[in-house]
Amino acid sequence: MMESLNNAFHFDTLVWHWPIAIYLFVLGISSGAMCLALAIKHFEQDKSALSKNPLVISSVILAASMVILGLLILIVDLTKPLDFWKVIVYQFSNPLSVMGRGVTLFILYQMAVFAWIMVIFKTEILSLLNKLTPRIANNRAVLSIFAQLERLDKYLDIVLVILSILLGVYTGFLLSALVSYPMLNQPILPLLFLASGISSGIAASILMAYTLFSANTKTFGFSLSHRIEKPVIIAEVILLMMLIIGMSFGVLAEQEAINLAVFGSFWAYVFWIGVIGIGIVLPLLLKTVCSDNTRQTKAFVVILPVFTLVGVMSLRMFILYAGQMVVA
Repeated sequence: MMESLNNAFHFDTLVWHWPIAIYLFVLGISSGAMCLALAIKHFEQDKSALSKNPLVISSVILAASMVILGLLILIVDLTKPLDFWKVIVYQFSNPLSVMGRGVTLFILYQMAVFAWIMVIFKTEILSLLNKLTPRIANNRAVLSIFAQLERLDKYLDIVLVILSILLGVYTGFLLSALVSYPMLNQPILPLLFLASGISSGIAASILMAYTLFSANTKTFGFSLSHRIEKPVIIAEVILLMMLIIGMSFGVLAEQEAINLAVFGSFWAYVFWIGVIGIGIVLPLLLKTVCSDNTRQTKAFVVILPVFTLVGVMSLRMFILYAGQMVVA
């Protein structure tokens, strides 16, 4: 058993390993969490209530922190972590590479997220600054920046929608850079990773809001998050089916790759138990069989996002490792 497990994580054709899966996972959470925050803002009539909404607070914390966490994971994974800045500069100066485009996207996305936070949490930020450094809080230049961002609020929303979606699909495009691996070089992966990223972002936001910020089922955005989540999960299932069926009728290398991944390796268990069972079937089953009163309890609301996050992380691990088992 241990030998089989060791072979699943260490084989001759392996280029990228588990830190990359976590990196892709946290980027997806950031993308999905920001999409949820933007959706809540769009439907919330009282914009002043956004800064006190537990789901919005959780979403923006995740949107900003997960990209930073992802970059830290890459730094730690480097052979020479202290040379990370050289990699950033090199990739930024090489916009035609996948990594170069990713670095540019991260910078633009992070700037837009922080600008959005400054608009939504203006009162809270200025109040905190006033307590810590009154001179900065009342500085004309600082107040002018806040005022300019408020004027650009609607445009900022549009920019963030675009950047959030691009971040979600980028996680799939990054894997497609390994062109010699038939399972990773699939055009459907960016859409699959976008859909699963939105699911994980919503799940992580709900989990944080309920465990850290005292949210409940009456919190504005809770029912909205489930309305978004349903079609996203359906889309994820359809995309998974398209990936499997498409490769099953593809060239010989694609057929070999998908058959080994889904039916003939350790990663087949991860797919059927982790991705399908825990991530999709179990949450849908619980929502179907449990009563309305049970679905309103904190325990139920918290456990479902955990299943979703386990399923999405399983998907990232499955695609990354199973995708590298067969080389064209």
